[in-house]
Formats: sequence, C-alpha cells, structure tokens
Amino acid sequence: MMPKFRTPLAFARRSTRVVSVGSLKIGGSEPIRIQSMLTSNTCDIPEVLEEITALAKVRCELIRITVPNQKSVESLPAIRQGMKARGIEIPIAADIHFNPKLAIDSCEFVEKVRINPGNYADRKRFEIREYSEQQYQEELDRVEGKLLPLIRNLKKYHCALRIGTNHGSLSDRVLNRYGDTPEGMVESALEFIRIFRKHDFNEIIISMKSSIPLVMLQAYRFLAIKMEEEAMDYPLHLGVTEAGNGWDGRIKSAIGIGSLLNDGIGDTIRVSLTEPAENEIPAAQSILFALENFRRESLSWKEAIHEAPVQFSRRVSQTVSLGPVRVGGEETFRFFGVSPFAVKELPAESFDQILTMPQSGEFFSADIQIYQKVPPSGENFLFPPILLMKDQDIGEPGFAESLADLQKMPARLLMIQGSHPLFPVRRLVQILDSCKLDWPIGIVVPESDDPEEWYGLAAETGALIADGLIDCLACPESNTEKPVFHFCQTLLQSTRARLFKADFISCPSCGRTFFDLNSTTEAIKSRTQHLKGVKIGIMGCIVNGPGEMADADFGYVGAGEGKINLYKKQDCVERNIPEIEAVDRLINLIKDHGEWVDP
Repeated sequence: MMPKFRTPLAFARRSTRVVSVGSLKIGGSEPIRIQSMLTSNTCDIPEVLEEITALAKVRCELIRITVPNQKSVESLPAIRQGMKARGIEIPIAADIHFNPKLAIDSCEFVEKVRINPGNYADRKRFEIREYSEQQYQEELDRVEGKLLPLIRNLKKYHCALRIGTNHGSLSDRVLNRYGDTPEGMVESALEFIRIFRKHDFNEIIISMKSSIPLVMLQAYRFLAIKMEEEAMDYPLHLGVTEAGNGWDGRIKSAIGIGSLLNDGIGDTIRVSLTEPAENEIPAAQSILFALENFRRESLSWKEAIHEAPVQFSRRVSQTVSLGPVRVGGEETFRFFGVSPFAVKELPAESFDQILTMPQSGEFFSADIQIYQKVPPSGENFLFPPILLMKDQDIGEPGFAESLADLQKMPARLLMIQGSHPLFPVRRLVQILDSCKLDWPIGIVVPESDDPEEWYGLAAETGALIADGLIDCLACPESNTEKPVFHFCQTLLQSTRARLFKADFISCPSCGRTFFDLNSTTEAIKSRTQHLKGVKIGIMGCIVNGPGEMADADFGYVGAGEGKINLYKKQDCVERNIPEIEAVDRLINLIKDHGEWVDP
C-alpha cells in the first residue's frame, strides 16, 4: 500500500535547494518561475527570434527550444547572437528526445538541458518481458554509461538539467516492472537522479507530467515522499502536458498546477496550451496570482496535517436521498444547480437536480437548512436533508462540539459555501472522523463570472475531487447560459468526475510539429466534442504520439510533412494519410468502432 503525502492545513512551501539556470535561480525561497516552449522550427532563426521576442514582452523567465537534430544544435549559436542583438537575456533550455549526442552537444550553447528518461538511453519497443534483478541492474549500468558524457559536458559548461518524466512515455524496463503508473513515473526519474548524484552532479530540476491532472497530482506527491526518503531536495517543475486550448486547457492546468502549489509543491511552472506560446504566460501568471490570494485569504489550522492519497480513493460516506437523487456512498459524483425558487424541470441533462437555496439565514427550504439554525436533535421532522455552512463556520469555537451533537441523527449532506474551500473541507473531514460521522460532503461554487477567480477555484476544488473528499458540486446558478455554469462543467470534465463531452488531449506544438495544431484541434473539436466520454489525442509528432496521449481512445498524430497517422488506443491503424483527408478519416475510424453518434 502506498504511503500518503502529508501536508499542513497552513500554507508551507516545500524546502528545496536552489538551482542556477544561467542567471535565473529556481527553488529555495526564490519566486516560482514561469516558462514556456517555442512552437517554431528551431532552424528557422528569424521565426524563432520573433517568438522569443513575443515571450520576452510578456515576461517569460525561461524558454525551452526543441532540438530534434544536429542542424538544430548548429542553429543555437545564431539564436543566442540574435537574442543578444535584441537585448534579450532569457535563459534557454534545449529539449532532447531519443538522441543523447544532441543533449551532449547542446550544453555549450544553453543554460539548461531537458531529457526524458523514458527515451534518452532506451528505445521503446513496447516489449513485454520479465527482468531479473541482475538483468535490471545491467540495464541501469548501460544507462549510466550513456549518461557519463552528458554529465561531463553539463559540468564543463555549468549547465542545469531537467529530468522530465512523462506519463505514457516510460521505458520498457520501467513499464514492465512498475506499469504505466505514478510509481513508474517516479522510479523512472529516480533511476537517473541516483546516477547523477553518484557522479556529483546536482544542478537538477524534476518534472512528472501527465495530460490527466489526477495522475499528475499522484505522481508529484509520490515523488515528494520518495525524495524525502532518499534525502533529495531538488526543485520541481509543474505542468499538465497536452492540456489543450481555451478554457479547457486553462482549467485543466489550474487543477494540476494549482493543486500542487497549494500543497507547497512546485518551484517553476509551464501552462502547456495548444495556442501561441505567449498565451501561456498570462495563464501561468493567473495561477500564481490565485496562489497568492489563497495564501493571504484562506483559513488555516497550523496544528493540523492532511494526508493526501497517492492513489485515488474516495472517502467512505453514507448516502443521502434528495428526492429521486441519492448522493454519497458509492453513488456517482453529483452535479446540482441552485435556485431561489422551486424548479420543476431540469434544463436538458445538465444537472442531477436543482436545489432551492434559502436567500438568508432566517429561512430553510425544503432541501436546505442554514447551519446556524440547526434544530435540536429532538426536532428531526424539521431538519431537511442538506445542512449548508460557510467555510468560516468550520473555524468557529465550538464547531466540532456542535457536529458531535448530531451523531444520533440520520445522515445529512453537508454543503460548504465560501471562496476558499480547500482547507475548510479537509478540516471538516478530520472533525467528522473524530465524531464518527460519515456524512457526505459537497461544495457550492462561489457565484462569480470573473474568469480570473476560476483559476483558484479550479485548484482548490480539483484537489478535493482528486483526494476523494467531496461527493458533489453545486453550481450557484440553474441558468445554463451563465459563465459560471460552463466553468463548473469544465472543472468536472477536467477532473473526469463527470463527462459532458469528448475529452481532448492536444499537445502545445513545438518545432517538431508537422501540421497547424491550433486550426486542426479546433476542426476536430467542432466535429467531435458532442461525443460524450470519448477521449481523442491530437499530437504534433511521434514524440508526443502513441505514448504520451496515454489513455486516449483515438489518436491523430503527425507522421511527416503533410502526413498523419491515426491510432486506436496505442495501435497505429492508418499510416501516412494526406493531411487534407485526415480529419474525415478520423471520423470514419470513430464510426467504424461504433463510438459515433450524430450531433
């Protein structure tokens, strides 16, 4: 059984060493740094410089450039000269896959090199085999030999390193022993880190990326536990890979990145959007702004520790009947609307139910009782199925005693309302456990149409869903045209608590991409987003193809200039399709497998 990640109910950033990336300091008490990655072809130097200039204008602090071939390495000096001529001093990181020589050669021209342990010294053949301990160690010895030239050049040129593990792109060695799991992701990175430590190189930053925020949370939490066990204090780079575009990509990123930042994990971040690179920086800045609000405004309990699960497990609770709908226990995660008036018909299939909400603490509706007006236990006949409380109620003196008084009453749904639910709900769970009350818990989302507030709400609520602590979410509106309704749906879709449409896993593009990802993603979305629960990967090249789209049902992957490969799960079923035909062929593939419905 995996251990749990322990985090205080009072914000405290995880302690790390400081790593120098050129003049940029990452980790320790340094600010959380924001970075991005170019989408340009690295050999197109004018285009690269224009994109770097655009990133400099929005205050990007570190820029990653793909280096897929030797010609790209040879372009790096000219890029540095062009940056110098424009007065741009942002550090550069070289992104390397498959070819160790490119990493070794890039050290001279960049401040940081990123390698993926899943493909740096291993060719993925998707081989299924059992490794004896001796065979496994022989593989690690071979990896060490491949890393020694890189270690020498990293030291020689004072270059930092990112060891970037991605869900879905683990080596066959790790995959066969640990599976495609958070544990496998962590062990993949630790194998490499141990080799670098052995050879006295510690200018290392680590990442554990996934397109699924819940997998990402589990991987980073497990990494933090394992690093503590092995006395490692390296800074962590956070990001949800292949997050997508629009609000889907932003909310998904806020859930993964923001949840970890709220737990004190993370020293540098990237929001990976299928959009122009400069759009990623304001999104990252909004996540950090939400973190500052959380630190400043959230209630905290300095003496309390929350144990977050590394593997998903939903809190055990009783079920409560709300008319025809039951919530809690083993019921599906519920989604409610809220109205001050009784609503007889549900709008389309949007909500499980519309709850009538009292407009002040002086009343209770047929559904909801305000916490301050809880009747004595002898008046059960007056007590409705939902008890509504403000987040600050949980911090009031005598709150735990008032809940203990309800032990003999039938179970009720406890709904929390407030701007910062994360710590109050975690604290409420602890109090309920101490009172031996296994009542279900839900959140009423604050009424806000301001997208800037959604980043923080996504981070806090996403963490509570990931921890399995809540059983339902209530939108403060029953009007499905309101922006807050669309936020709630996007939040539930991104956490996969409830699926309302197709789920898209689209990479953010880079110099390896063989087609226009932005327009292609929009074209595929416009024709397939009604396919509820179908997962579609849209990948620019084979690096982000069959592996990193992980659990996608169908994949659209760049195979070469103007050519597309189509996948069913991780199996390539059609190769080198002309790009002009590829979207139609993807639709036909979905139809052939019986997963198409007309809009």
